[in-house]
Amino acid sequence: MLTEIRNVQFGDFLLDRRLRELRRGDAVLPISGRAFDLLSFMAANPGRPLSKAELLDAVWPDTAVEESNLSQCVFQLRKAMASGVEGPIKTLAGRGYQFVADVTEMDTTVRPGHGTAKPERFPSLAVEATETRVFVQQRIEEHISWRLSLGWILAGVLILAAAGVLGWRWRQRWLDQTSGPPVDVVLTPVDGSTGDPVLDRALLDALRMDLEQSPFVSFVSPSRLRATLTEMKQNPDGPMTAAIAREVCERTNSQAVLHGTVARLGPHFLLTEDATSCVDGSILAEAKQDAAAAEDLPDSMEKIAGTLRRKLGESRRSIARFDVPLFPANTASLEALKDYSQARAQERQSRYVDGIELLKKAVAADPGFAQAYYSLAAYYRSTNDFTAERQAILKAYGLRDSTSEPTRRATIALYHSAVTQDLYEAERNYQEWTELYPRSAQAWNGLSVVERDLGHHKEAVIAAQRALDLRPEIAGLYPNLSYEQRRTGDYKGSLATCERALARGLDTDYVRDQLLQTAYDLHDPALVQQQRDWAAAHPDAVYLRIEEAEIAITEGRFKDAHMLIPQIAEYMRQHGQAGVADRLVLAEGINLVEVGDVAEGTRLIRSVPVDPKDDVSVMGMIRVGDFAKAESSLRAMQAEFPQGTIWNAFLGPQVQAIIALATHKPAEAIAALERSRPLDGRDPIIHMMLADAYLAAGDPRRAEEFYRQVVEGPVQDPDVPEVPLSWLGLGRALAAEGNRPAAIAAYQHFLTRWSHADQDAIYLKQAKQEFAKL
Repeated sequence: MLTEIRNVQFGDFLLDRRLRELRRGDAVLPISGRAFDLLSFMAANPGRPLSKAELLDAVWPDTAVEESNLSQCVFQLRKAMASGVEGPIKTLAGRGYQFVADVTEMDTTVRPGHGTAKPERFPSLAVEATETRVFVQQRIEEHISWRLSLGWILAGVLILAAAGVLGWRWRQRWLDQTSGPPVDVVLTPVDGSTGDPVLDRALLDALRMDLEQSPFVSFVSPSRLRATLTEMKQNPDGPMTAAIAREVCERTNSQAVLHGTVARLGPHFLLTEDATSCVDGSILAEAKQDAAAAEDLPDSMEKIAGTLRRKLGESRRSIARFDVPLFPANTASLEALKDYSQARAQERQSRYVDGIELLKKAVAADPGFAQAYYSLAAYYRSTNDFTAERQAILKAYGLRDSTSEPTRRATIALYHSAVTQDLYEAERNYQEWTELYPRSAQAWNGLSVVERDLGHHKEAVIAAQRALDLRPEIAGLYPNLSYEQRRTGDYKGSLATCERALARGLDTDYVRDQLLQTAYDLHDPALVQQQRDWAAAHPDAVYLRIEEAEIAITEGRFKDAHMLIPQIAEYMRQHGQAGVADRLVLAEGINLVEVGDVAEGTRLIRSVPVDPKDDVSVMGMIRVGDFAKAESSLRAMQAEFPQGTIWNAFLGPQVQAIIALATHKPAEAIAALERSRPLDGRDPIIHMMLADAYLAAGDPRRAEEFYRQVVEGPVQDPDVPEVPLSWLGLGRALAAEGNRPAAIAAYQHFLTRWSHADQDAIYLKQAKQEFAKL
């Protein structure tokens, strides 16, 4: 039986299907078996577009392979035929390939299993042996060719891969390359004028906001700048010469002075900014931008900021990541910027009400101005308008992805504080913020506050210390750190922090308040008297007076507290702080009820309006026995804030426990309070209430355990009534256990703490009677 085999001729090439060879003249071209099959199939379908899927099915039937195998075979064929980019095989972009050469088929006749028919000069056995030898030789040559081709392919792939890896690594290093460590700069007012003094200040604020999103460039704060100029006996509001700016730079351990000019040429403007070294005055970076009109000035300032960041040495990756335009496109940003800048000026004078009106104008002019909405929310919080604060922060939160990363983080933090009230989410946000901006005092201080609210005082100390190290000129950071140090039992560290503030001239009511409490903790009567003498010389030291009232309550000196609380509240009302005064009265009324002065505490609580959405008001309701009203408010707030950490995990369990204890259900109180255990570091009241519940349940040993956690814990502040009350409770628990000597010692601790208490104080009378029986 004879079979036809059609070889294929195209151009100078012969595709020999019997020998599975591609030849050019007498030369056999090295191609793999798969490449031969591919070329054979394509040559059998000349001129027809062939999809990649069709070619894969034809060459690799019943085998799942990648398209890269097909591409490699085409590459091999083109290389073997030295046919340039395409030659007879044309690439159809996105579809497949097409064989475009003219094809001539050549008919030959063969027996099954034999080669081309030739005159038989040998017996059939010899012919078969020859054909076998040819076949074996063909397979050996094909194998060698395939191995050589594969070797070259693998070598090429490895070289390309190595080059790719090296290129990728070089690019990453190039993107991350900086000229050195981050820089601190002193920003000085611009020379020249746009013709509008408000716009001049606004442009400086725009430059500051643009540069503040850089983790690489940090500013000396305006407050620190003013304090440094005062130390230099220079007018903080006066002109700053180059020599003065350089000295400020040196005193603040900064690296550069940033100074700009603005020149007006008809309707056009030329903006320049130079960064000069504090060491030798040399120029470290400079940038210039033209603005065709006043409306183009903010955009020009943004471009200047980008140029300065790059020339000061910030990495390309950092600039690309933290480079959000101050304003969205096509907005009335110039007027918005001017209003925002004036609001910032009002903020520096604590004139938040005026600032709010200006910020309203800014967001009216530019509804996409996310930073203005955030500032508006912050100003509302400063005026205790929490409803308006929530509305503003919701606007800012909706625009958060259109603003700079620091503002975005600050917005998220305030959103979780005011809207979701999810402290754990706020904590996560602040942690990420400090990782992105490790030199942001705002981020570290925010983290310290949320860690305090969660009862994580060791972590709060670390964050508060970092914030203070970054901004030592801010007075409020010292009492924050001092408070946390006392909460961890580091009384000497707290004292050192307060003394550091005084040494810098930051002698404020807040600092003296912490110093008074630290003096009590250290049992230093002379230091206590110094703070009282200072308060006597400062009639406006309202926080020291609040501290004195709370110490009086904690020591059982109720008559002193009765006298102080109305005086402080009246002072606040006279100074426009009626809401704060009402909250103070509520808080002190709650404290009085807790320490046994129920009649006066109840009178104070009922003397002021309560807000069912306020946590202090809800606690006031529960302390005066308005259980149904308190529970209703609690449920409403838990529904409104399903993720609210305080409402659900702290305040809610307390309300339920107080009601359970009042109705003689200690087991229910214990179950409720157990839900607050993750936050028990926030306030010792959780441990004391658990101890009270176990004592009421007839389990004095467990009560003793929780009382000891209070009296032996780090919190021994003079304004924490849970400490002396827990000594009394411990004495009762030990007496119930039959441990008379230890019970006597516990009662003595309480009586010492209340040695100056009113003689008719209920807990003092009870303690004396119980102690007498021992």
